[in-house]
Amino acid sequence: DPNLRRCAVVQRIHKIALVTDDVEGAVKYYTQVLGLELAERFPVDGDEDFVFLKAGDITLELMPKKTMEAEVGFHHISFRVDDVDNSAQDLKNEGVDMEVEPMDAGVGGIRLGFFRGPNNVRLQLFERNQ
Repeated sequence: DPNLRRCAVVQRIHKIALVTDDVEGAVKYYTQVLGLELAERFPVDGDEDFVFLKAGDITLELMPKKTMEAEVGFHHISFRVDDVDNSAQDLKNEGVDMEVEPMDAGVGGIRLGFFRGPNNVRLQLFERNQ
């Protein structure tokens, strides 16, 4: 559609996030069977860790079902941006509704926001300062 303008703020796909009911089992599978590299863990009180696995230039994020209160499976595609707040405003200017306004994740200098794309696919803006 020529009426859709490109949002110049998105740098690249940063990560794909999956919800799992067995984070450690998934880590074992993706590292031992598929050869992904464990990149980072984010501990959660009373639940399994959030885990980032390196898959080439893209990160695979494993998220614990209990903490996420979500169904097992695909959760979101994350796009790396320089500034989540400005990127979210650019999207709003194009008529996009933010599902979760820009917020600090509380770990690792991460700031993020969520919105929905076509077919109700959950998308994330991701900024990290460290």
